[in-house]
Formats: sequence, C-alpha cells, structure tokens
Amino acid sequence: MPAKNCSQCLATEQMHQVTIHQDGICNQCKDYTPFKAQSSKPLFDLFSKIKSQDHKYDALVPISGGKDSTYVLYLAKEKYHLNVLCYTLDNGFMSDIAKENIERTIKKAGVDHVWYRNGEEMMKKLYRTALMESGEICGVCGIAIERSMLKVSKDYKIPLILLGHSPAEDNSFTNENIYDQNRLKAILKQNPQVKKQEVDEFLIYPRMNFITAFLQTKLGQFGRKINILYFEDLPSDEEIGEIIKEELDWRDAEDSEYTRHFDCLAEPFSNFLRDQRFGSSRRLPQLNDMIRNGEISKIEAKAILEKDQESELPANYEFIKKELQLSEKDIENIGKIPIGVYSHHASKANQVFALARKVFKN
Repeated sequence: MPAKNCSQCLATEQMHQVTIHQDGICNQCKDYTPFKAQSSKPLFDLFSKIKSQDHKYDALVPISGGKDSTYVLYLAKEKYHLNVLCYTLDNGFMSDIAKENIERTIKKAGVDHVWYRNGEEMMKKLYRTALMESGEICGVCGIAIERSMLKVSKDYKIPLILLGHSPAEDNSFTNENIYDQNRLKAILKQNPQVKKQEVDEFLIYPRMNFITAFLQTKLGQFGRKINILYFEDLPSDEEIGEIIKEELDWRDAEDSEYTRHFDCLAEPFSNFLRDQRFGSSRRLPQLNDMIRNGEISKIEAKAILEKDQESELPANYEFIKKELQLSEKDIENIGKIPIGVYSHHASKANQVFALARKVFKN
C-alpha cells in the first residue's frame, strides 16, 4: 500500500513524527504557526548598553560562508552598527565556495576574523565513531562550534555571540539529543582508538553542562548567545541571498535553487543517512515550512527535491567514504541504527535545565 502524502506539503507518513489525518493534511501543517518576530526594542537597548562599554569587540559572529550567518554579519554591521569579530570553525569539510565567501564578506564588511581548527586526524576519528555508533555526524560538529565559540568569546573578552539559527529551520531538527556532551562521550568511548585526552581537548570544557555554561555566561566569562534572527521580520530565503550578494559580495552555489547548507561537504551525505533513518532529509522539513508560509509553491519545492534525487548517491559520497574510511557495508549498517540510540546517556543536568527553560518561557 503506497504511503499517504499530505495534500498541502510534501510530508509523507513515512517521515518520523508525521501523521496524515483523514482529511489528507499532516499534523505539521495543522499545527503550523507562521513565525512572528520578537520585539527588537530589548535588543536595541542591550546593544546600546554594550556599545557604551569599553570593548574592542561588541559581538562575536560565527560565520560559515552560508546564507544565515552572513546575513547576521550584515545585520550586526549595517543595522546595529556593532564592532564585530567573526570566527569560523573549520570542521574539515568546508566547501571551497564557503571559504571564498568568508574571505570576500569579511573584507567587504571590514571586520576582523579568526579561524579555529582541531586536529584533522582526531576529528576524522570522532566523526567516524559518531557515525558508526549513532548514525549521525552533525553532533560532533555542532558541539565543536559551540565550545570553540565560547572559548573565542572568553579569550577576546567579547560580551555577545550573535547566532545564525534561523526560524526557517526549526522543524528540521530531530528529537535525538545530538548536542549533549554526556551522550557524545558515551559514543566515543566505544572506540578504543579515541583517547580521553583527545576527547577533553576537543570539548575544551569537558565537565561543562548547560547549567554551568549558563552560570559562567551570567558571570561574564562567556559571551551571551543571542538568536538575532528571531528578532527580525525575515525576508524570504531568496531575498536574503540577494541582500548579502549586493551588500557583502556573497555568492551562491549554482547546483540547486535552494542552497542553505552548501558550506559543508558532508551535508549531502548526512542528509542521505538521515533519510534512511528518519524518512526525510533535513532539506524536506525546511521546504515544507517554505510552502506553509507562502515562500515557495508545492510544485516548486517538489522540483527542487526531484533535482536533488537525480543522482542515486549524494554529492561528495565517495569523498566522505574515503576521508572517514567507510565501506558500503558500514554505510548500510549506519542507515539501520535505531532512532534515539544512546539517549539514556544524556546529561540529567541538561534535561533539568531544558525543562526549566521551557517552564519559565511559558
């Protein structure tokens, strides 16, 4: 029996956490609420206070060469007139166009920039172990970004960190807690070739959890993280691209009409595995939200997906296989790893903190 499809978006009942109701509409379409920006007044007040203080840099902007982080740099400079330091974690899989974009945009914006790099061979071991044990690779990179941005903000005494998390991606995250340090430690322990010293070096703050990070931020040791895009009446994805092309000499990739994550060479591979484990890639929930908010038609979104699927294997497939020493059997086994594996190792402190934030937010 063929899988049911949503009549309004591209969701199918094979996707994790998707239900198609009797009227043909999926639960995500029924529950969808258009994004509404938070009031920007508290942001202006905070920035005015920071600018009145004696800081070499008002804010740290992590920049990947992609759309969202580059747009954050544009806002920081052109709208809020902040003194900015940009920083980039080289995760080992940065695309050439992402690196070129970083060089062009920081030059056009006239800002300082620093690179942060971990040992290449160590990172490959961590990526491979995470893939083989948990079925995903992005948690390693995400934790590396989070820890290194805290260190850079501390080293340079920067009070704010302006993140490029976009409301357009809210539905693209799974319910696996891939950014939990305890969970990652448990995964990495399965590989005897990964030494504790390497893990501690990678984590930078190996005993940190969400509560201690929050307290250290309150004490001014780390920059305060702000999801600046949640305070903006955001233009469409296409319009953001046009703004940063014009203002920061940014360039788009040419292999798709929708290019949110072309900055990472491993992204098509991670999407390929996620499709096997969750029934959809990261791209599909994003396209579905674009359909729901009228940014793109269902026909246009379907055409983008079909173009993605023209090739049986994702871009850079052989490259990632070689870099991480994966066999076809390894990849087959990774695609069968159950959802939620290693969840019981997640930090209790992180869970308490997440619950407290949810309660106080409501």
